[in-house]
Amino acid sequence: MTSTEPLPAWARDRVAELTGRLLPESSRIIRDTSEFMAIDRDSVVELGGELFLVTGTERERRFGLAGEPKFWVKRALALGSGSRHILKMVFHERFRACIGQLEVVCVRSAEKEAAVLDLVRGDPRYMNGRSVRDERGNLVRVIDFIEGETFLSRILGLPLSHEAYIESVFPGVLSAIAESLLAIERLHRSGLTHGDIRNDHIFVEAGSARLRWIDFDLDQDTPAYDVWSVGNLLHCVVAKGFITFQDAFEQRPELATALQEGDASVFFPFRVMNLGKVFPYIPAALSRVLEHFAVSGTVRYDRVGQVAEDLGACASSLRRPGDTTLFRV
Repeated sequence: MTSTEPLPAWARDRVAELTGRLLPESSRIIRDTSEFMAIDRDSVVELGGELFLVTGTERERRFGLAGEPKFWVKRALALGSGSRHILKMVFHERFRACIGQLEVVCVRSAEKEAAVLDLVRGDPRYMNGRSVRDERGNLVRVIDFIEGETFLSRILGLPLSHEAYIESVFPGVLSAIAESLLAIERLHRSGLTHGDIRNDHIFVEAGSARLRWIDFDLDQDTPAYDVWSVGNLLHCVVAKGFITFQDAFEQRPELATALQEGDASVFFPFRVMNLGKVFPYIPAALSRVLEHFAVSGTVRYDRVGQVAEDLGACASSLRRPGDTTLFRV
């Protein structure tokens, strides 16, 4: 990592103005982000002629990895405007994901995420930002900060029993998710994918309550991975969280004879996908949608748009005057 210029006095003064902290006289401008592990709080990075003060490292939000630092992703302030951003450095990662018997190679790609940002610029259904090459040629993504919380946080924090959730805000939630999936369909029509569809990769924007997709840097060679990942999202939406076979048996012991291996999620075999057996009050049409993602399913979705269409129909059949969504509660 190279630092070729001391931090000028005006920049230190600006940091003090924005944060109330004084940076040391020895502070220097970082123009090469290759060694992102060494870029930490109070580092100043120059990208495209603009200076950014790093204020911290982003962390994982999902269960199992919650709190784990993502060292290649930094929170930052633009010294000129004072606006908040997320800086995503180049991080090379490759792994395999299994969907039943199918193995999918996942690769982290800065170039693919940059292509998505170019495509969706100005569209409020996605995170927005731009891509800048640093001194070494690394493609850094400068993401506009979204004020809000993840869909997962909002849905888990809703103070309703599951049955009350289904009977009240659920139709609006389903409608919002159906609309959000059309944004994924737009990517697919342009030859791109999301690559990492998860319930914590949808933000509920503060104020507008708009759903916005984030994190597009994982890539696969097929949009089928996105389609299967939608099943995981729907599990969370319908279950108001997550339901494993063990959870189901503990809540309702009689399900030990009702649930079969075929009721499992193809993606996560320890989760129940045929949730109509656990929650018999959910609509039959919705149960049929979930069956597409279960081991026992005989019909599969080819496109995310098909899922969106079916969910939209389910939501329309359930909506009543005055219905709202959990995003407005």
